[in-house]
Formats: sequence, structure tokens, C-alpha cells
Amino acid sequence: MISRVFVKNGSFMKVVKASGETEEFKEGKIKGTCLRAGASRELAERIAREVKRNSYDGVSTREILRMTLRLLKKEMPHVASRYDLKGSIFRLGPAGFTFEHFVGEILKEYGFSTKLNSLIRGACVRHEIDVVATREDKNHMIECKYHNLPGTYTGLKVALYTYARFADLRDGWKRGLCQKFDQPWLVCNTKFSRDATQYARHKGLKLIGWKYPYMQGLEAMIEKKKLYPITILRSLDRRSQIKLSNAGLVLVVDLVRRNVEELNEMTGIRTKKLKILVRDAKRICG
Repeated sequence: MISRVFVKNGSFMKVVKASGETEEFKEGKIKGTCLRAGASRELAERIAREVKRNSYDGVSTREILRMTLRLLKKEMPHVASRYDLKGSIFRLGPAGFTFEHFVGEILKEYGFSTKLNSLIRGACVRHEIDVVATREDKNHMIECKYHNLPGTYTGLKVALYTYARFADLRDGWKRGLCQKFDQPWLVCNTKFSRDATQYARHKGLKLIGWKYPYMQGLEAMIEKKKLYPITILRSLDRRSQIKLSNAGLVLVVDLVRRNVEELNEMTGIRTKKLKILVRDAKRICG
């Protein structure tokens, strides 16, 4: 049952999202996210109550996140890191390539073989495809759209652009100019606009974004197999992030699967620092 919070005038307490939109404050959302991050039910309920007590009408989602993380860090730092999954993806950096690499690595864990940044000739022009993913003899053309600011929607324009590229490649295949692509995908780290989702449904364009499709979005794919980005590690500094990315290591599980000596040889990061990163990675992966 959702606990509804009233303010003095009898209306419900409102929360201001990063996009500027408002929604009703729901204590259960905080509790649910804490539970998914690995907090105990008792801790999740206690944190949700504390955040509610310190919130006010018009509180921002950013402030709610800050309060929740502060409380989680006191008792379970590794759970606090998992709670900030969305923020860790924003910290991948302004360059889109890291996000494309991240998406490619996630798909590998789901049984796809992947190729990044392939230059493929269509009927009209050549296209640089972010990710070509293949599974069960089906080829998927994947466009990755990365936003580094919260509250940004991926809209109809990007959906139109993605499908137009797919259509040109489909015509190119008919002329014997390129391989066959069975379906276009658009993957982003934020939400989609209503027009984008409506267009995609009609065209057969697969969308994967934040909480879309319902219960099968990007965050669900990550959490199901614990495919967290390395930027979720609180002990990670920018210099080490670059070295890990240059070595092709973008998932926390990449650190868990290798020993410190191998990581040192691959990245050049000091052994002392790597031991801290591996320790934190193991805690995150639980």
C-alpha cells in the first residue's frame, strides 16, 4: 500500500523531477529502490521514513537522492553505490563511445556477439553503426543515444533518424551491398518521449531506455545480471576510469573476474589502487 503524504493545505506533497515535471511524493518508491539495491527491509523502511520526514512540498528528486545516499552510506556503502545506478551511467563521461562499449558488453552477457562502430554501406550512403549485435542468426542494428544530463528525453527525432538508417541498410541488402539486418534498436540512458514510443511500436523499432520497456528497461537488464558500470565504484578516480576503459573494461564484473596482477598488466594502474577497486567491486556484485 502506497503511503500518501499530505501538506498543510490538504493536497499531496509534490516532488520536482529533473525534467521540471512534478509528481506525487511516494515513500514506497524510495523503499523499493533501496530494496533492489540490496538493503534489508528494515533499513529500507527506516530510510524511507527519514527521507519523508525531511522532505517538503516541491522537494527535488536530486535532493531526495542526496538524502537517501547519505543515509545508506552510513550503514551499507556498497548498497549506496548500487542505489546510484543512474548517476553512475551519467558519469561514464560526455563521449558517447564509452556508452556504446557499455551497451555492447551488456549484450554480450545476454548471449549476443557484438561489433562496435561498423561502417556499413546502405543503398544511398554509408552508415557508422554503433553496435551490430547478432544472436541466433539474427542481426540487429543498434543506435546508442547517450545523455549526460538528467531529465533529458530521447525524442521522436532520434527514433525517426534511427529507423531511416535501418531502411537504407535494408534497401542496401536487397541490392547486395551489405548484410541483412532483422531489426533496428535504439538504446539510451534516459526515458523516451511518448511520440518516440508510439512511432517505435508502429515501425517495429525496439527501444531500450530507463524504465522502458516496463520491467525490462536498461536498469532492469543491468540489475538482473549485476552488470554495473565501473563508474558505480566510489573508489574510482577519473584517471583510473580512463585506463580501465582504454583496456576494454567497463563493467564492475570485469574486475571481479580477473586477479590484480592481470589488471595491473592490462591497465598500468598501481597494485595498491587495484586492490581497493577489486575489493569494492566484489562488494557491489555481492
